Amino acid sequence: MYKFKQFFKLALFILIIILNSQSTAQGIDKKFVCFYYHDNPPSEMYSLCSWLVLNPNNKNIYKKGSSKLFAYVSIGEISRDNPFFKNIKKEWIVGENKNWNTVILDISNPEYREFLINTVLPKYNNRFYGFFFDTVDSYNMITKNSDQKEEYERGLTEFFKKVKEKYPDKRIIINRGFEVFDDVKDYIDGVAVESLYYGLDLKNNSYRKITEQERNWLLPILNKIKNNGKMVIVIDYLPPKERKKALEDAKRIEKLGFTPYITNKEVNIIGTSYYQLIRRKILILYDKRSCPVLMECGSAHYMASLIAEYYGYAPYMVEVNTELPPEEDILVDEYAGIISWVNVNEVENPQRYIKWITKKIKEGNRVLFIDGFGFPLNNDYLKPLGLMVSTNNDNSGNFKIIYKDKNVGFESEPFLELKDILIHNLSNKNFKPLLVWENQKGQKTVPLALTDWGGYGLYGNSTFTIYDRSMWVVNPFYFFKKGLNIPYYPIPDTTTKNGRRILFAHIDGDGFIEPLEYEPKKFSAESIRDEFIKKYKIPHTVSIIEGEIAPWGAYPKLPHDRLERIARSIFALDNVEIASHSFTHPLKWMYVFKSGKIVKGYNLPVKDYKVFDLKREILGSIEYINKRLAPEGKRTKVFLWTGDCNPPWQGVKLCYDNGLLNMNGGDTGISKMEPYLSLVSPLGIDKHGYFQVYAPFQNENYYTNEWKGPYFAFRNVIQAFELTEYPRRLKPIDIYYHFYSASKYASKKALDDVYKWAMKQETTPIFGSEYIKSVLDFRNMVIAYDGKGWLLKGSGDLTTLRFKGNVKPDLIKSKGVVGYKYDPRQKVTYVHLDSSGEYYIILSHKGEKPLPYIYDFNGIVRKFQREENGYKYRLESYVPAQIRFAGLDRCYINILERKDYKKEKDKNLTVFKFKNSGVINIEIYCR
Repeated sequence: MYKFKQFFKLALFILIIILNSQSTAQGIDKKFVCFYYHDNPPSEMYSLCSWLVLNPNNKNIYKKGSSKLFAYVSIGEISRDNPFFKNIKKEWIVGENKNWNTVILDISNPEYREFLINTVLPKYNNRFYGFFFDTVDSYNMITKNSDQKEEYERGLTEFFKKVKEKYPDKRIIINRGFEVFDDVKDYIDGVAVESLYYGLDLKNNSYRKITEQERNWLLPILNKIKNNGKMVIVIDYLPPKERKKALEDAKRIEKLGFTPYITNKEVNIIGTSYYQLIRRKILILYDKRSCPVLMECGSAHYMASLIAEYYGYAPYMVEVNTELPPEEDILVDEYAGIISWVNVNEVENPQRYIKWITKKIKEGNRVLFIDGFGFPLNNDYLKPLGLMVSTNNDNSGNFKIIYKDKNVGFESEPFLELKDILIHNLSNKNFKPLLVWENQKGQKTVPLALTDWGGYGLYGNSTFTIYDRSMWVVNPFYFFKKGLNIPYYPIPDTTTKNGRRILFAHIDGDGFIEPLEYEPKKFSAESIRDEFIKKYKIPHTVSIIEGEIAPWGAYPKLPHDRLERIARSIFALDNVEIASHSFTHPLKWMYVFKSGKIVKGYNLPVKDYKVFDLKREILGSIEYINKRLAPEGKRTKVFLWTGDCNPPWQGVKLCYDNGLLNMNGGDTGISKMEPYLSLVSPLGIDKHGYFQVYAPFQNENYYTNEWKGPYFAFRNVIQAFELTEYPRRLKPIDIYYHFYSASKYASKKALDDVYKWAMKQETTPIFGSEYIKSVLDFRNMVIAYDGKGWLLKGSGDLTTLRFKGNVKPDLIKSKGVVGYKYDPRQKVTYVHLDSSGEYYIILSHKGEKPLPYIYDFNGIVRKFQREENGYKYRLESYVPAQIRFAGLDRCYINILERKDYKKEKDKNLTVFKFKNSGVINIEIYCR
């Protein structure tokens, strides 16, 4: 009886895995068909959409992504601004559609059909996966009798037949065309139809609900098309802010067996299909007069971006007076919210600004005003926001706090600058004051509040700055979460891999040639190589400065043969990846770039190098390393910015164009003496669409007062590591320093202390390049929700998701999940992914499944494969591996080709400890 029960459990277990994996895969593989008819389709659509229909005549529509592109081709009508309109002959025009300002064309005319097939379609043939033919039945507007109608329908049939003959590999979708479906079904792949539940009121240029009578007429036709094995795509129309209704509508259409797509009347948003996009962009508005160098802007850039990124959002900085998106641009489909960090009177055109803001709010955008509104505090500007002001006339300034929310006083207590202006709620229904002041007259003012459109805080009540240190008065995590109405979703996390905090080291090339004070015949580079890189075998990203060690560099009297041999020996180490720290180490990138010449004191003085050259600094230094220093089969991967680390965007673009990763910049210097979030940098900065990744932490130059001492101070970086671990993990651990750290005994000892501390932590060591890639994946990852679970698409470089609370992913129904770990200190669950780049996450609501999973691992999951009765893993660790599995009680584990490990038990976990690093192949079979 016992054996029978065990056999039954095994059979049931295998059946569940097979059935659920199949249903999950089928759900993920459903065709997400999207439509976008305007310029610059959002980048998310190229990953999210399976098939993407675009107007091929618009600009900037050919970007990299997994989507199959379809060219939109109107065959029954043409607009006068279409580039092919000049080729349209008068005899082809048979009518006019005033609703869309187009002319109706004669598809029964063989000459017109030949024009489409031999002139129009060849323009799109090589760039598109298929064609979407619109206005198929426009002839119905001008036909007067059945004979004429039959003539047009014969022309349509002949057209689709000829298209398929000439372009047999192209997929073809038509819009409606019900009358000719039986004749053309062998030549097409799908039929699109508009307005099943929600459509357009063309007369009033608005939206309308479709009547049951209209729908009942349409449904039998669509079912017939579906039963003939053709895809039926239903396009419904709703305002962009009606996201909840759009998802409900899509689910209703899906239940009928049709492919849904819900968009707006302009067809210029990311619509809803089987999944709805989780918006992960944040627009941050700033004023360049108060923040001329954006990288040094500790408020809008640093403080706002950091909180946004913690919640999984990618910040985009926009200068409020010169770069504000056009008023007609719809943002609510892409952006999760707008942060306005613009102080009072910093907006040059306040009338335009409040008009723009209120329009965005009406469209459904959430808005947070921090440190002010940007415009004068008067009712002309505040009333559209549901607020009002009144004059106090009591200039005594004797205000006292009569209400303070528990989230106020986060890093600083509030400070009231207002003397004679009081702010009140006018008509905001969901108005929640977080701070209320009262004067001697009993008059109240609310300088910090949440509203139905977001929230606001005046300076001194949202943040406060003293002695050049900015502090949050309100808890920003609470303020952002409530003000932006952040949904519950899996947050991409760049700090963690497989349940452990990421650890890496990177070295700037400065001081490679510095002699050791305590051993003058030895260079700092030799000490770093022998006493750190070789001793602490974690991955290192190591750079050199060409102008320091090359024979033609700034120091011709140095022993260059010896210096280059040292560099070669470092780059040959297995735990080193190669980076460049430029040719002449520019100190002020923008200054020398704009001047176009080498300025004394701003670059290494290399003979005959007089004109500043970005290519020479970046590509030239890499060519030098690859030709003279890199071992065979190993090439430079990373460029580490020098000096002020503020390169022009052209320099960052140069890196991207040549396949180089880039890093440095950022000023994370938080300490126990100054434990402020303003001293924690964001992930990086976008420069004209090219992202510069910041170093997670500061180097020893920061801690030693620009290398003036005290030289032991770099050990204070440990405080920064600790403060960004708890109560929230905000950063990985990055040991970042220069070669000259070994030149003095005190600095060398401090560096050793930092390494020893890091090696005692539970971490996953990776290379700097892998961290950079995870940051870029964070920026570009697409996440969508289907009402039950989340679809994620990325590059596979970011493999950790963070959930609030103690949750358990459903290991059967999810795809690409290799494990999870709850952190009780931070009260979050880290979910570990494989490296496939495509995932589906659904949470278990019935308790933990009896399946094995990785609890944590100090390496990388290179491959994960689900089998009928278990799993296969290909793992890699750069250090001796430690793997903790959960749920192995009823499973057999086979570790292939490795004997250098011991197996232990840790409560309900099975622990494998390996003696060596390297690849580990594992098979798990469950009974």
